[in-house]
Amino acid sequence: MNATAHIVLRDRRDWYGSTTGLTLDRDGNLQLARVPAPTNQRSVEIAAAYPYLREASGIAVGPGGALFVADTANNRVLYVDAACQSQTAVTPGQYPGPRGLACSAEDLLICDTGNSRVQSLAFPRLEPHAAWSDWLAPTAIAVDAQDQAIVVDIALRRVYRTTAAGRSDPAFDTTLVNQGKLQNPFTVACTADDRLIVSDTQLDSVFVFDTTGTYVGMLPGPAGWQPGAMTCCENRAFVADARNGKIWVFELAGAQAQLVGPVNGWTGPVSALAADRSGALYIKPGLDATYYHFSADQAFIGSGSLLAGPYDAGEAQVWERAWLDAQIPANAAVTFSIVAKADSAAPAAADWVELPSTDALLAEFFSLDTRYIWLRANISTTDAQVSPLLQQVRAATATEDLRDYLPLTYRRNEDQATGFLARWLKLIRGEYGRIEEALADMPRVGDPAFEIATALPWLAEWLALELPRIATDAERRELLQRVASLYARRGTRDSIAEFVKLHTGIKPTIVEAFADRRLWILGTGLGLDFDTRLAELDPLGMVLPEETAGDGCCPPEATNSAVNCCSPSAALPESIPVSTPIGRAIVGESGPLTVSQIGLPLYSEDAYRFCVLIDAYRANSGAIRAEIARIVEREKPAHTDYRIEYLKPETRIGLQCRIGIDAIVGGDPPALRLSPAQLGVDTQLPPPDVARIGSATVDGLLTLN
Repeated sequence: MNATAHIVLRDRRDWYGSTTGLTLDRDGNLQLARVPAPTNQRSVEIAAAYPYLREASGIAVGPGGALFVADTANNRVLYVDAACQSQTAVTPGQYPGPRGLACSAEDLLICDTGNSRVQSLAFPRLEPHAAWSDWLAPTAIAVDAQDQAIVVDIALRRVYRTTAAGRSDPAFDTTLVNQGKLQNPFTVACTADDRLIVSDTQLDSVFVFDTTGTYVGMLPGPAGWQPGAMTCCENRAFVADARNGKIWVFELAGAQAQLVGPVNGWTGPVSALAADRSGALYIKPGLDATYYHFSADQAFIGSGSLLAGPYDAGEAQVWERAWLDAQIPANAAVTFSIVAKADSAAPAAADWVELPSTDALLAEFFSLDTRYIWLRANISTTDAQVSPLLQQVRAATATEDLRDYLPLTYRRNEDQATGFLARWLKLIRGEYGRIEEALADMPRVGDPAFEIATALPWLAEWLALELPRIATDAERRELLQRVASLYARRGTRDSIAEFVKLHTGIKPTIVEAFADRRLWILGTGLGLDFDTRLAELDPLGMVLPEETAGDGCCPPEATNSAVNCCSPSAALPESIPVSTPIGRAIVGESGPLTVSQIGLPLYSEDAYRFCVLIDAYRANSGAIRAEIARIVEREKPAHTDYRIEYLKPETRIGLQCRIGIDAIVGGDPPALRLSPAQLGVDTQLPPPDVARIGSATVDGLLTLN
């Protein structure tokens, strides 16, 4: 019997091999990558002659979602309000033929091509405060994480970099030129790690440079493409193709960029592109003010693939079976292709054999010598709203023969020409293998580290734990792993605060009423109910009179009697009482108490009560406040009562002042920034009557001038 060798391309969330156009879903399955698309799912097709003429314009996303559009044809830059979408011209008429736009942390940068300069407008009022005139025809601009501007001068056919203050960077510029990669740069973009991407219209290529200007590679665009306008968002790049009007999406997370596919629902010219942090795409087709908004991750791309290999079965071994597990919805397809041969040389395109099903015996399609194998799964869809899910891809060498478990007559009478029984039993063995794997994985079902993400709510139900909606899958796994420790202190003050934070992200301060109760201190009181308070009931409770064993002496009433009460032989007269009252009982003021409850009325009003203190600015919506109340009500002990107080920062000495809760003592003010700074916003002049000592100003603090 031969030992079985297996290939398993997926290990939890890690996949072996290379992918194109595929991403992971929550459970670690491979699915088609999501790309921006129109929110209404209506494709945009702009009639044009292809390839179209590549012209440069500008569009940029600013602070708070504000949008800036270069209306190149009408010599103006428009500001589009994020809330109401109103459009306002930014200093109209001052920018003849504005082109590229970019936003830094402090200002809006405009390629003022008609005036051969780059104009800087400071936020928030878009006031002109700097202009750089080191170029002939700046047409494209991008800003990196250090607020350095990278400018394309289409007349000089050069790319330049300047600092945030507008000073040139000759070292970067020289490095870029001396490599001789760029012939006619057109547009630029910066990645999340500050790599520079430059499209070249003469070479029809997109080059990638590092932060020093050193060439590191190219974007692997489709054959014959004509790249033009570009933009980047996190680890993605979007590049317009003038050859066919598509916008290609590239993944930049690894060392090598990968082509994902085209943006769904767009065909037409593109003069400028911009993307916000969410991945939404803004597309400007011409030189006027028209633009389109594509929402992030609204559609799946049309196709993608997984490729892995070669894998060696070992000496004198061959691969017997290959199969994959996938969920294939309507309007989608998964094809499985194999290359199996005797050597490990890279396969040619003609070597690939598409299998008729997702589970096949390789002897039906290849010769007996199949020591090396390559696997490829192609995923496609004709509906942009659905995608197949690729769950696992496997292959195995020969293993036990189930005919050994049958009577010998089955071997003797088998059709040797077709080998039907042997092949049929191999497929049956594969089905049994799935069941055996499911049984082998049973111990992992209850382990949050191994369970798939979509099954975590089911696992939480077994533990009677409500998973927070705001938690990520990793946080939910960690929460399920420590559920025993959470339950061990459930109902305590710290536990209630922690559960509120888990569900809302806000950790409250919980104050128990007994900790704030005021003591009655004689001689130092300010007034009744301010720092003194009477108990609602007698702390000693209702004490009924009872007979007491006398000490042999007469009561005070008998001191003048002739009877000697202290004599051991003396008898008490009948008129002398034999008991004295101890305690008192008043209706509504006293009640019976056991020995263990003596003194309870002193603190019973404050016991089992607590207050949940939360900053009002953090819980600023009715939904959040309702969720806080629900969690507190669920987690509190049944015998307790509570109130939720939303705090506003104020300090009233003598009435309300809880240091660290609603009265916070601030630290030193931030240091004065000389540049960039705005007078009255982050800098202020001292009042005229402030005392001066030399070159220092005394205004409560010692601030150097």
